[in-house]
Amino acid sequence: MSAEWTALPAGFVIATLATLVGFGGGILWMPFLILVARLDPTQAVVTSLVIQVGGMGSGSVAVIKAKKADLRLSLALSACAFLGVPIGVWLSRVVSADSIVFLLGVLSLTMALVFVYTQDDFEDSVVSQVSLRQTAPYLGLSTLFAILTGLLSMGVGDFLVPILRNRLRMTMESAMSACLIVMAMNAALAAILHLMIGEKFATNLVLWAIPGVLLGGQVGPRLAGRIPDQTLKEIFIYGLSLAGIHMMFNIPGGH
Repeated sequence: MSAEWTALPAGFVIATLATLVGFGGGILWMPFLILVARLDPTQAVVTSLVIQVGGMGSGSVAVIKAKKADLRLSLALSACAFLGVPIGVWLSRVVSADSIVFLLGVLSLTMALVFVYTQDDFEDSVVSQVSLRQTAPYLGLSTLFAILTGLLSMGVGDFLVPILRNRLRMTMESAMSACLIVMAMNAALAAILHLMIGEKFATNLVLWAIPGVLLGGQVGPRLAGRIPDQTLKEIFIYGLSLAGIHMMFNIPGGH
């Protein structure tokens, strides 16, 4: 029972952080569901996705209402991401979950380090919107990263935010807002596909977590508008680093 009610405050904290800095909630939900709630990896993936539909969906509504998101960019990235989600769902049935978690931990640390060592020499020229032509070279990456959503409920924002920020010179807030919408749509598609092949989620945990993520999904985007751009970047780096270390050294071998 303790693990069930802790999903409520965990949901609020995770959704707030995820919608604040633009990384996928799965990077935090998976350690919680496996280590605290003691779910098996397969059930943890589906449970994480169902919860994220609520949290990322709530955050998406918030950024759309506040007109912070570039909807054309979000839709283009989502369309490409939809090609990768089914591949990830298929892989989740044939690949060791513990091995993939470890690799994702390494990848998360790598992305954080890339973000650390990329110099921001364009602070006076950041933009809130980009053309689809500028985005075109990176659309394939959305498909690639979406495989991780279907495979282990990881959000594409963990990887797309640094690209939008450092390659397309978008503000952190704009990059995060666009990715929130993509992640909400990805999570919904992945959850549906997992359920269609007969996998199940932990109903009690979801019922406790949903109120927390709905609230956190509204708080995160509101805080983002009040926190300096550089501070958001640092939160993203620290969050991704800690989650990566946690996955690498705690999950493998635990089941």
